[in-house]
Amino acid sequence: MKNLMISSLAAILMMSFSARAEDSTSSLSAPTSSQMKIDAENLLKNKKFTDDREITDIKLKADSGSLSKYSLKFNLSYYGPTFGNLSAREQPNPDNSSGPTSTALSGTIGMRYRTSSQTAFSLGTGLKSIHPLQGSDRTDVSTPYLNYEITSRTDSGIQMRNSFGGSYVTLPEWRKVGEVAAATYDFASIYNFGSSGFAAGIDGNLNYYFYDRSYIPTDKTPSRGSVQVFPTVKYNISDKLNVTTSTTLTWISPRDRSNETILLNRTVSQRLGLGYAITREIYIFPYATILPSRLAWDMTSINMSTSFSIL
Repeated sequence: MKNLMISSLAAILMMSFSARAEDSTSSLSAPTSSQMKIDAENLLKNKKFTDDREITDIKLKADSGSLSKYSLKFNLSYYGPTFGNLSAREQPNPDNSSGPTSTALSGTIGMRYRTSSQTAFSLGTGLKSIHPLQGSDRTDVSTPYLNYEITSRTDSGIQMRNSFGGSYVTLPEWRKVGEVAAATYDFASIYNFGSSGFAAGIDGNLNYYFYDRSYIPTDKTPSRGSVQVFPTVKYNISDKLNVTTSTTLTWISPRDRSNETILLNRTVSQRLGLGYAITREIYIFPYATILPSRLAWDMTSINMSTSFSIL
């Protein structure tokens, strides 16, 4: 009798285990082709984040990029000749700096991955065409970079953009003086004075440069790091057009000085131009760069910057 009870109990346990195994196999069955197709479509879908409308400044909106999860981002600038010599191949260089001063079309092109309506990663490279209006002597695709960007608005109404990143230097002019990489922090802020149309803010950047060799006198004046600040005033003519002026204040830590805490200021310049938003993602800013300490047509250059996204 005892053996019969044990045999019956074992049979019941085996039947129960078999039923559960069948249920488990059923639940772990391979997904159907329609389910796989839906999953693939969701993975590839280019999600659009909602515009929270906290950012109203047309430049900040364009710089923050497309609201799509995936997009391409461009920042292109033209550094042109002076008003005094429209065929000039070089821009003014009052500080005899070691960097390139040729008239050029320069900027960045990159892929952008938005993680929220306020944050995004950018991976891309630099782009530069030297003397573009004279047939382009050389075009460089160089200096790959990675950035993380945050766009926000404070409770007091200040609109802000912060960008942290790094780049690997490949441009010949900088490699010539030994520079191989850079760590960067860019920031921008603006505050609108009610319905007056006026706005004021400050933009800037902090940079630290890495070199693969010691300084030599023929390098001229490369720097270990630099700080640039742009106090800015705008008058918004409409939601898409404004007049903008900003002062460029620059300090560098020169490599030819043994004291790394020394900061030398560069010649102060002033920018004056018109900012126009063609769409939320496309912004153009033609402007003149003036040297207040050397007011002359042959020291005043013609420039334009643009910021736009696609997708």
